[in-house]
Amino acid sequence: MSNRLGRGWIVAALTIAALLLGVFIAPRLEIVFGGAQGVHDAAALPGHIGVCGRSWSKDALERKLSLAEIRGRDGIDPVVVDPGPFAPCPTGPCTPVAQDVPCHTVIYVRVGEDAYLDYAVQGGP
Repeated sequence: MSNRLGRGWIVAALTIAALLLGVFIAPRLEIVFGGAQGVHDAAALPGHIGVCGRSWSKDALERKLSLAEIRGRDGIDPVVVDPGPFAPCPTGPCTPVAQDVPCHTVIYVRVGEDAYLDYAVQGGP
């Protein structure tokens, strides 16, 4: 019986440790991996990324645009995304599920202090 009790305490301690790691370490992983607001290496970005369940293609000319240029061209603030695998889906990009509101068909990845590369959705809205 004491052997079961000992295992129970070990399982409880490991569970608590995992929860603490999740609460304190996971938010800091965005700093390590960049996240949406991190600066990503433009040369290392793939030609296609998967965001919000859709496939997006990088601008063929790989033009780096500033926020002012994007706002002037598009008339709205850009949706900046994390290009990494398992990244969260921010509000705004088109998803595979039909929506009653407009969605962004162009998203951006931050590649400099004020530089962004655009990716366009593949396959239409």
